[in-house]
Amino acid sequence: MARIIKNLREVILDKASNILYNEGYSKLSIRRVAKECDIAVGTIYNYFPTKKDLVVEMMTNFWKEYFFDIGTILESQDEFYEKLRSIFNSLSKFIKRFKDVWLKSEIYSTPDYIESGLKRENIYIDKLILIIEELLKEKLNNHIIYSNEALEQLDTKKIASFIVMNFITMVQMPQFQYEFFESILKKLLK
Repeated sequence: MARIIKNLREVILDKASNILYNEGYSKLSIRRVAKECDIAVGTIYNYFPTKKDLVVEMMTNFWKEYFFDIGTILESQDEFYEKLRSIFNSLSKFIKRFKDVWLKSEIYSTPDYIESGLKRENIYIDKLILIIEELLKEKLNNHIIYSNEALEQLDTKKIASFIVMNFITMVQMPQFQYEFFESILKKLLK
């Protein structure tokens, strides 16, 4: 009688992630993952037709974990600037870990991986921009000083993009300090 493994897809992803994170991409193979899961190689192919599909799904889960952290920050009672700082700090940790795991030349050895990774990255950056935009709208709508005309003149999407791109720049170029950025943002949104 065949044994039943609950949440086999998650077990496969977990074992594959452990191999990738601890031993690197070169040690990750469908055969190795099957051995770690104690299942047939064909079973993995039922869930992930190629190694690339498995890797892309692991990367997607990596991003989902980040957005789960962001959700926790958004649910907090912190004020706007505290939430932004927390999002920045979380993004900083995420990008450093992302570089250590996902930006290895062995993963991006083919244009196919690069294209898939960039598409997903752009999707998630756009999602982060939307989150920041919603925070901005909430802040601006709750701020009594703003008139309707002033609110209409502010393009929250562009400001949110500005914030996210500066976050990414500050993480990659530590000579730019968050405190300075926040002071400029406070003047802009004054």
